[in-house]
Amino acid sequence: MRKWVVALLAILGAAACATPAAAKDHKPLRLDAAMFPPTDCTAYVAYDRDMKLPGYILPTKAGPRTCIPFTTVRAHKPKGYRGDFYVANFTDRKLRERWEKCKHDKKCRKRVYDQVLKRHPPNKEYGLKDPHGRYLLGKIDEKGGDTDLSQVRRPAFFARAPYNEPIAAADRDTYVVEFTAPVEAYERIRMKMTGDIKIRGWYIRGAGIDDGKGGRKRALIIMNGGGGDRVTALDDPRDVAYKVDPKTGVTIPDDDWPKGGTGVQGERYWRQAWYRLHQAGFDVLAMDRRGVGISGGYSDTNTLQQGHDLLDIVAALRTGDGMRALGPDGKLTIGAEAAAAAYGGPSGAGLPVFFMGSSRGTMASGWAMTINFDKDCSYDLPKIACTAPRRDPHVKGAILVADFSSGVGYLESETSPKDDGRGPGRDRGLFIGGIEEENNIVFFPSSAILAGMSKWPSAFFARGLWCYADGLEGEIASYERIHGLKDLVVVRGPHAWETWPAEEKERVQDGIIAYARAVVLGQSTIPGRRTWRNMKDLVATSSDVWEPSTKPTLVP
Repeated sequence: MRKWVVALLAILGAAACATPAAAKDHKPLRLDAAMFPPTDCTAYVAYDRDMKLPGYILPTKAGPRTCIPFTTVRAHKPKGYRGDFYVANFTDRKLRERWEKCKHDKKCRKRVYDQVLKRHPPNKEYGLKDPHGRYLLGKIDEKGGDTDLSQVRRPAFFARAPYNEPIAAADRDTYVVEFTAPVEAYERIRMKMTGDIKIRGWYIRGAGIDDGKGGRKRALIIMNGGGGDRVTALDDPRDVAYKVDPKTGVTIPDDDWPKGGTGVQGERYWRQAWYRLHQAGFDVLAMDRRGVGISGGYSDTNTLQQGHDLLDIVAALRTGDGMRALGPDGKLTIGAEAAAAAYGGPSGAGLPVFFMGSSRGTMASGWAMTINFDKDCSYDLPKIACTAPRRDPHVKGAILVADFSSGVGYLESETSPKDDGRGPGRDRGLFIGGIEEENNIVFFPSSAILAGMSKWPSAFFARGLWCYADGLEGEIASYERIHGLKDLVVVRGPHAWETWPAEEKERVQDGIIAYARAVVLGQSTIPGRRTWRNMKDLVATSSDVWEPSTKPTLVP
């Protein structure tokens, strides 16, 4: 492990001793060393790391000296560095430069480009012909703007056994909506495609949140899912995400979906979350990103383009441009009438909007916030050029669960062999440069999202303590850059929210509702927020409940 850290710092080179010009457009974040007390124990975690991690000794129900583990950052700011190390040294330009050097080393190129190829469009779902697999995923017969929206599975479907999902009760408030988006850079440049694609989802109209004064205020939460999420996919509750080897204790993930009775394992938990938000009064737009699920398109990989898609959807919900909607009564509307139908009246004024993302969806949501509040840069084109942000005033914040916003600079030190073979592991920086240069695709974020987070109006973060997206220091850095209302919830669990204990998923939902309600109502604090002063305090705010495959480690 140490040789990788040394190699990384060598690549950073002499730039580590001065304030780089690339950092001049933002104020560097300065976090005192007291924010990060040294770890004082190690503990084994099972799903989905299966390794020992550093941690802090804290009292729990298991004992007064329990080691609570978490992922930590790989790269550290060199002594004497004057600047924002995690921004300036991990920009897209610098990552492209490192990829260019890697290309001239045969072993480096093969190792990294093999990972790039695993993300090469199209998604394997694009060519799925098996009728049963398509049924499990909720796939429809794609015909662009002529697609029959009545094919889309509705919330009421999930009332039946074995699903018995609460979301079925929201059917009468749900519209199947369709938006129009352009083909992305890879498709234009590499595939010579033209025209547009269709993005679809459920628009669940809310009654408005209680303002505490006898009135209600409406607000919209737009959900952009993780890599495997599909809005209408079947999720048989009898299926499981992993098994534990009884001899070794090592977890054996089951990633081979769709199969049996399940299209996406864990999707039912997100539908439960959308229903909770709906019950709280929020409008919810649950959408499939381009290229997967009920949406059209060829590629699903470019998270920068997906950020543009989110902002375009916010605008379309006001104007109706390129929009269709199919109501619970079976009536199809187009354009401004579609926007008005989903909204429940004239939609021109719009609603306060929050972008909510899970895992890969945090990348798209983070890019949408960056484009709206910081700057709009063409990281997926051969030449990077930046223009002014959009500044849509309706966007009020981001809700990031299993978050990647801190960028590759905060890559965790404890990567797994699985991570190292598919992009998010030790070569993540080279992967970013390679997929941008070779395929005109932005997937994992550089430091570009992190650099502009001080301009965001508010944010809510939630992560498992042994999340592989970044070291815990990275989540703290993202959180500390926000000047408005904010919260950071940590859970004793891995990356995927779906695997967290039921009571912790509920606590996160409660936190999201409290945060978004506080922003919409103009409150100065978030009710129920757990406070902390440093990283050890933050770890201590996690509830005393563990993802079941990991058992507490007691320290003598």
